[in-house]
Amino acid sequence: MATVLLANPNAAIVTSNERRWILCGTHRRELRAAIERGAGFAEIKALHDSLPGEGTVVVLSERADEPTVRAHRGITSAYEVFYCLDSSGEPVLTDLFRNALARLEPADRTVPDRAKADHLLYRTTPIDSYVERIHRLGHGETLTWTPGETTPRTELTETLAPETGLSPASAHERLDEVLSAVCAPIADDSSLMLSGGVDSTVLEPYLTNPTESVTASFDTPELAFEREYADRANDLVETDREVVEMTESNYLERLEAAVDALGMPPHQLQTPTFDGIYREFDGSERLVSGQGADAVFGLGGSLEVARTVWRTRHLGYVPPVVEKLQRHRDVLEGLRRHPSDPDGQALQFAVYTDVPSVVDAIGRRRYERRQRERYEYAMDRVPAATGDRYARHVHVGQWVDFFCEDAVTVWRQAGLARGREMYTPFAGKAVAELALGLSSPDRYVHDGEPKHVPKQLLGEWYPEYDRSKPKGNGNFPAERFLRSGPLESVFDRYEVPEFAPDISGSIVDRSAGLAWNLAGYAVWRDRVLRSDDLEPVSHTRTVSVPSSTPRSEGERV
Repeated sequence: MATVLLANPNAAIVTSNERRWILCGTHRRELRAAIERGAGFAEIKALHDSLPGEGTVVVLSERADEPTVRAHRGITSAYEVFYCLDSSGEPVLTDLFRNALARLEPADRTVPDRAKADHLLYRTTPIDSYVERIHRLGHGETLTWTPGETTPRTELTETLAPETGLSPASAHERLDEVLSAVCAPIADDSSLMLSGGVDSTVLEPYLTNPTESVTASFDTPELAFEREYADRANDLVETDREVVEMTESNYLERLEAAVDALGMPPHQLQTPTFDGIYREFDGSERLVSGQGADAVFGLGGSLEVARTVWRTRHLGYVPPVVEKLQRHRDVLEGLRRHPSDPDGQALQFAVYTDVPSVVDAIGRRRYERRQRERYEYAMDRVPAATGDRYARHVHVGQWVDFFCEDAVTVWRQAGLARGREMYTPFAGKAVAELALGLSSPDRYVHDGEPKHVPKQLLGEWYPEYDRSKPKGNGNFPAERFLRSGPLESVFDRYEVPEFAPDISGSIVDRSAGLAWNLAGYAVWRDRVLRSDDLEPVSHTRTVSVPSSTPRSEGERV
């Protein structure tokens, strides 16, 4: 019996014509209506592909003339589909990695070498999953599977195409239309995750007024300015806001709780912040986030470094007598390589570690293979890079970041584990195609203003908003946390993974990023991967192809 374990509390389950459909994401109402009119999979997929948001479609069929399982993940969708044969040999699909892991006995949870290499490099598995037996449906891919008769087959069936007729000066007007369309289905019953930055603040007008919002706040001194941003933004947009306050001294315990719920390594240090909202916020179970805006319109520090170096590339002829000039020369060398080069600047996007140490640990060949696989994965889904070297590198880096960075999917799964859904309008297909309609690098910087498209739109909604203030990203001071803060004892409590690079002295002294990657994995390994009593999250619904004793729709596990 093929079974879907469904953690998303807002996913729609529709039964029609001996098929059971599961709809996750932006446009469940339109898809449900088409299914109830008798549409088949091809028609539903075509409709899904034409809509501006993000989502996934799964259908289980008991009809003899079609596959048992078909699924499609939208080209920009951060709604995951994991699938496997569980330890009893039964086919399972799920939107939450923890639920798939719970269907495997500990002895069957083998972590392959490529996942360890990926985690060291990227603190995530950008294309596959952490466990050999659990597979992951890729962006824009369609799954076809009749268990017992065929093996799972996946095919890339959707890609992105640039929107035409856009200019940097007017793109914000089109973004206004797109955000209106993407937010409309949930505007009346959602709460805004308000950080006070451009990305979250610009979404407020698209939700019902007065908007309910939430801000999460650790008492970390380095992030005090971001708390002030959130306060000032809320004074400006006047939401009905709840603040979830957390103490830094409890960070490790909150990290452990987040990993327990999520069922996978935590990726970014902000994961306990999101988990705190999901656990403690009193408002809606659907939370709207500005995540994704940087990936399509900003690129943050990586873009700024590349832009500065390219504009001052003449300094490459100056002898590197100081460290800054050597760093300048290294980045310039990366920009002069082909964007597919593993050491080129493009493929250094979304890499969070001491690369030489990792290369020593995993080997040069594996490093190059993983880098090129990220390149191919991203470039299969978007038009080829054009323009000068700088333009090509940041185009590739943008889409590698968008498709492979994975923080949005991790934070969405953290929400699903708590019975909440994180809704991300900037991850919509139409937003991505709007960005592609602006040539690189104009989509990121115009008239000297970075991330100009959402900033121009925000300026029209709220002219008083200070668009020139320094950017915050909610990221904790990893080095201090690991040296003298709440993670100081993490490697006393959790043994350093056996695949850690062989370096002398403290890992933190070599690279705080590498130390965090290893710490997150160690917490997951000991608390989840090896657990012999792991269960699906309590609110999970099951959807199965009927058998001689069929389960009722939406039965809890």
